[in-house]
Parts: sequence; structure tokens; C-alpha cells
Amino acid sequence: MPYSEQLHWKAHNEAPKAGISKRAFETDFKGQWYSEYDALSSLQEILHQLYSKDVPWWTLRNESLIGLVHYPVTASVDEWSDELLRLDQLVNEGFQSKWLRQRAELLGRTPPSNFGSLKLIEECLLGVQFEQADVSALTEAPRELHHLRSKMKGHAAGQEAIAIRKRLLDEHGSLKSHFVSLCQRCDESIRAISKAFDEHLL
Repeated sequence: MPYSEQLHWKAHNEAPKAGISKRAFETDFKGQWYSEYDALSSLQEILHQLYSKDVPWWTLRNESLIGLVHYPVTASVDEWSDELLRLDQLVNEGFQSKWLRQRAELLGRTPPSNFGSLKLIEECLLGVQFEQADVSALTEAPRELHHLRSKMKGHAAGQEAIAIRKRLLDEHGSLKSHFVSLCQRCDESIRAISKAFDEHLL
């Protein structure tokens, strides 16, 4: 490009409005593979593997969901709560309650009719002699995700939602940091549940 044209376009440059992620810098600018752990990518990967293997206890309700979940970029509460909704749809709405209930009953458990999928996962694991504290820990992150989704998106935001956001900001520093942490915990949870099911239930 001629130098005069470079000067022309330089005159229209704007200062960056936001930073660039390390991942984007390495892949987009340096043309290198990104090898560091990324919580959301890892979670998306294990869920895609479960879907590809056609496991009976989880399915992908909508194939586009995996690509729709992203980290919140700004400090916007609406952006964060929208991503919580999509993450919950991806993770929790994929659990197959009918199969989980039947499996729990085959293992001698009698789950109440109002038990949702996460409680049914616990019932299945209790049926193969897992300890209550261990199964509660396995489902803690998906349960927190669903709770946040219901408080932030399912109801009109009130004082409880404000108090929850304040607590999360105090703990994590930003809503994005909280979202990253929640993705990591959900990733660990899904991988641990998958391992337990593979070893004891399937």
C-alpha cells in the first residue's frame, strides 16, 4: 500500500476500546495453536464428546447451543445473565430425566416424583454406593448455574438478585471472572459425572 494511503487510513484509526484476549492474540495474530486450559472450550468439548458417543443420560437439545455460549465481554449485567441462560440451556437441559429415573429405580432407589435431573443423578450414584457428600459435590456447580439462571432470567430482578450479584462481584472481582470460574467448575463436574457413570452405571 502506498505510504500516502497508509497515512490516510492512519488518520482514521481509533484507540482500542477493549483489550484482546491472550487466546485471540496467539491464534489470530501470531498464527499459533492455543494450548492453555480454557474452561468454556473444555466444557464445550466434553459435552460434544458425550453427544457424539450418544450416552443415554445426556444429550444436546440443540446442536447450535454449543457455539452460542460465550464469555461475557463487558461488565453488563444483561450480557452476563444472557450467557448464564445459554450455559444453563447447554449443560442442564441436556440431562435425560426419564433415563436417570429409570436407572435410579433399577438400582433400588425410590426418588420422589418432583426430583429433577440433578437430584436423579445423585440418586443413581447413591445407588452404586457413593457417599452423599461426594454426590452433592459433583452436582454443586450445575445446581448453582441453574439457580443463578432462575434468579437472573426467570424472575423479575429484585433485591435478592442484586444481593447475589454483589456477593459474586465481591468474591470474583467481575461478572466475567465469575462466569469463567463457573464454567471451570461445570467442566470438572460433567467430567467427574461422566467418569462415574462410565465406571459404575453403563
